Amino acid sequence: MTIQELLTAAQQLSLHEQIRLVSQLMQLVAQEMQSTSVDTRPSSPIEDPLIGLFSGSPDLATQSEDILQQELSSTSGFSWKES
Repeated sequence: MTIQELLTAAQQLSLHEQIRLVSQLMQLVAQEMQSTSVDTRPSSPIEDPLIGLFSGSPDLATQSEDILQQELSSTSGFSWKES
């Protein structure tokens, strides 16, 4: 049976039967999603982006201009002109 045939058959059901069918389909989909869910947590602390956020230098904000200056001067193709 094709999807179109299934849809046509579902349209011939009463409203109560259509609601029951949709409810059962939603339950099946939810069960399938639970059984195939993938663990999305990082497998190691190195892969966790939040650890990098807190493991950096505590005075990063005060050193930001110096860090930017070092990055710009050490990267080829960029130059810094004093105003």
